[in-house]
Amino acid sequence: MSLSGNLGIPTGHGGRIDVQADLVVPGFTGVYALGDFANIAGEDGKPLPQLGSVAEQSGKWCAKNILLDIAGKPRLPFEYLDKGIMAMIGRNAAVAEVGKHRHELEGVVAFAAWLGVHAALMATTRAKVEAFMEWAWAYFGGTLEQVILDRPEELQINWNDEGDEKTG
Repeated sequence: MSLSGNLGIPTGHGGRIDVQADLVVPGFTGVYALGDFANIAGEDGKPLPQLGSVAEQSGKWCAKNILLDIAGKPRLPFEYLDKGIMAMIGRNAAVAEVGKHRHELEGVVAFAAWLGVHAALMATTRAKVEAFMEWAWAYFGGTLEQVILDRPEELQINWNDEGDEKTG
């Protein structure tokens, strides 16, 4: 049984907890559910998808509503801004649906858009610079594939070994 089912709170679509427009769990004042744990109704009344952008935006909105609660002001209903969906498939290969009318992008254009969006979402300038350096290295210099060792005994390196020469 899922965590939401163990709480004794009725669940809705996908075993998630239904929430009011302000992200509060019905019948539990001051208790919020958000992100993948909650059924947050979109403009069409259907639950929003379980995406990182929904979780991020609902988390920020929840924090605003908690501050409004503390200040004794009314909470605001959650307003989701759909930024689209992107997926990188490989070098110069990505797909995206962006904008209100879900314009489809693919190939190099979607790949560049994916890189730009992910860089913009990074918190610090340092993180952005490091990511661009890694991405540029992987793109222009080959790949940054992880090495998989299938012979763990080769991890034992004798740094004093002079080769196969024998001393007499």
